[in-house]
Amino acid sequence: MRGAIAFEWTKLWSVRSTWWSLVAAGLLTVAASVVVGMSAFASAENGFDTARPAPHAVADALLVAQLAVVVLATLAVTGEYASGSIRTSLQAVPVRWRLLLGKAAVVTAVAAALGVLLSALGTACAAPLMHEYGEFTAAEAVAAAAGTGGYLAALALMATGVGTMLRSAAGAITGLVLLQLAVPQLLRAIGARWLEGVADYLPSSAGVVLITQDHEPYGPGVAVGVLLAWSAAALAAGYAVLRGRDA
Repeated sequence: MRGAIAFEWTKLWSVRSTWWSLVAAGLLTVAASVVVGMSAFASAENGFDTARPAPHAVADALLVAQLAVVVLATLAVTGEYASGSIRTSLQAVPVRWRLLLGKAAVVTAVAAALGVLLSALGTACAAPLMHEYGEFTAAEAVAAAAGTGGYLAALALMATGVGTMLRSAAGAITGLVLLQLAVPQLLRAIGARWLEGVADYLPSSAGVVLITQDHEPYGPGVAVGVLLAWSAAALAAGYAVLRGRDA
């Protein structure tokens, strides 16, 4: 297993898409956090109750930056199918579950570390703009950073599974973007209470709970369980396709 992880680690950092995705994640976080900070301050000054710890406000910005993580993790899989290098990978690591777990372990580690950094970066951008409306404690900042790391790690696992299942970058990225951004909004816009309940258990909703340590509609512990369930389902589906189909 160690060899499979080392193999995948080398491959991940040898392609330009990894570096572009990381740069995009940073730029999106900065831009979105500035907008969030300015908007929160303006709303609070106009009498709206928008005061909240800056690390929690940054959760809104990270819903945009997460798209870069989706691209990074998806291309780590689908790029090999597009280039045909998946055959070389299967020759180097012939046990298919090891190959998949190696990919998952590498992108998860990178996404988790990236999440911590993006949370700190977003907070540094938003907090000065929110002024007294974004005051926070060190404990809140640490919890938000850990939650962001956990959420993006789960998202990377999902992207790895979906990418392995679909073998298409366009299909996997489109599907995940819709699941993360469009589907929750659509379900809530319909207005049916049971659909709103479904939306609460989508990955992005659980991610916000984990980052903000909120207890509505459930607590961080349940959020972890929701994210693990989505990740496990995606990886299981990906492995079923990887095992049952030729490269």
